[in-house]
Amino acid sequence: MFAFLISLSMSISAAGLIYFSWRQRGKLLAASAGWILAFGSAFSWAQVLGPEIGTCYAVMIFICLVWLEVIYTMEPARGQLPASQRSLQAIHRPTASTCFRHAMIFLLSVPASGAITMLVTVALVIHLPWSLPLRLAVGIFAYPILWGAYSAWICAQGRLLKPAILSMGLLALSSLILFI
Repeated sequence: MFAFLISLSMSISAAGLIYFSWRQRGKLLAASAGWILAFGSAFSWAQVLGPEIGTCYAVMIFICLVWLEVIYTMEPARGQLPASQRSLQAIHRPTASTCFRHAMIFLLSVPASGAITMLVTVALVIHLPWSLPLRLAVGIFAYPILWGAYSAWICAQGRLLKPAILSMGLLALSSLILFI
């Protein structure tokens, strides 16, 4: 019971410190201490409830505590204000070029980058000098990381010319490695 209370107090302290650092901007020490406590509470929960259930409890309790703090300090939405206090605003409709640009960003950052990073990962993993299970493990772990990083980079670009050129280059390079 005492270990359970220690784990719970570590989770509460971690959530409080991280939320405080988020609300106060620039409190690096509080954020660092909060994350250290959060990871420490995962070990503490694993000690109390076992590794599988303890890790789940550590994550779930931490997330629920942070959401409770967010809900507690939530400001009312604009729609919940009385009509006399709301300002009238025109409906904003995107232009056709904006819709096309966002459709191209989606197509380039999700399906195209997924296929390209799959080819690049397979091309890299095939030439690794390790055993087959180790190469498969590297491919399984590297693929989603590369896909996420490449998609995030594509979405962060102001213009789509550079990502399109790099995508064609990666596609050509990986195709040469795999199929020739």
